[in-house]
Amino acid sequence: MLIDSAERHTRAGRLSRAVRAYRRVLAQARIGEYEHELAQARLGDLHLGQGRPEQAWSHLCRARALAADEPEYALMAGRALAAAGRPDDAAAHLFDAVGAAGHGAQALAELARLAGERGDRPSARRLARCAARQDPRLSRLSRDYADA
Repeated sequence: MLIDSAERHTRAGRLSRAVRAYRRVLAQARIGEYEHELAQARLGDLHLGQGRPEQAWSHLCRARALAADEPEYALMAGRALAAAGRPDDAAAHLFDAVGAAGHGAQALAELARLAGERGDRPSARRLARCAARQDPRLSRLSRDYADA
């Protein structure tokens, strides 16, 4: 199965091969099939990890259209848009992930970073504090904005 092959390439660090395998999945799977959705999300994640946020966004936008209620896709889309220099668009997607168990703390942390980059340190502090309450591993971010 192509998905399995793509996943193995990803885990082994053969990212170019993984991208090619996921593209083959897109060529074969129909829109609406889980394999198509997963390939879009994985391609978005791979492109984001390789510093290509615009390409990541195009795949993540499609993944979100296929599964609008998936908080992981919202988080990844927000990260891609933030990396592409579109903080307002990023925030809209990140807010979709805030209430999700497992992704909410990361979404809050990303929103804190966006607020900090905008120069809104009081908001960054509040968001970082909320993120750290949900996930203690994010307490350093909270300390970064403690003086705000």
